[in-house]
Amino acid sequence: MPTVVKNSSPEHQIALSEVVSIQAGYPFRGAITKVANGYVRVVQAKDISDLGELSTENLITTELTGKRKADWLQQGDILFIAKGGRYIASYIADEMPQVTLAPSLFLLRVNSACKGRVNPEFLTWQLNQSPVQRYFRNSAEGSHQVNIRKPVLAETAVTLPDLTTQNTIAKLYRASIKENALLQRLIVNRQQQLSIIANDLIAKA
Repeated sequence: MPTVVKNSSPEHQIALSEVVSIQAGYPFRGAITKVANGYVRVVQAKDISDLGELSTENLITTELTGKRKADWLQQGDILFIAKGGRYIASYIADEMPQVTLAPSLFLLRVNSACKGRVNPEFLTWQLNQSPVQRYFRNSAEGSHQVNIRKPVLAETAVTLPDLTTQNTIAKLYRASIKENALLQRLIVNRQQQLSIIANDLIAKA
C-alpha cells in the first residue's frame, strides 16, 4: 500500500521507496543490438549526461528479446543509472511512446497516492546532489563493475519540503541544465573555430 506523503518540514526524511515504485530496466538477452526496422527505442546510460540531461537524438532502435513486457517511459518518470560508478538520475519531461530502458537503469515512478504531493523533477535533482551521491558511493557493490542494488536505492533517504519549495527547486534545476547545455555548445563552437584557424595557418605555411 503506497504511503500518502503529507507536506513536511525540510528536516523530515523518508525512504525513496515510500514515494516511488522502482523497476529494473528491460532484461534484454545479451547486448542491445541495433535493428534498422525495430519498433522499440532504448535509453542507455550513455544517453544521460553527468548533470542528468537525457539526449534522445541517438537512442538505439531495436526489438524486444525477452519474455517480459516492456515498461514504456512516461512523462514524469525518473531514470537512474545503477551501474558503472555513475549514479545519475534523469527526469523524463515529455511523453516517450515505444521507448523503454536498458537493464543498467532503474525506472522510478511516483506512486499514484503521492501524485500532486511530490514533484518527480525535484526528486531527480535531490538524487544527483552530493549528500545522496555520497550514500551511493559508500553503498556501491561489485568487484568488476560497481553497482547500486535495488534495496539500496529503495532505502535512499530523501527530504520532502512543501510542494511550492519542491517546484521552485525543480524550476531552478531545469534552468541550470539548459544553461549548461548552452555553455557546452558555445565551447564546442569556439573549439571548432580555433581548429579551423589552425588548419588554415598550416595549409598556408
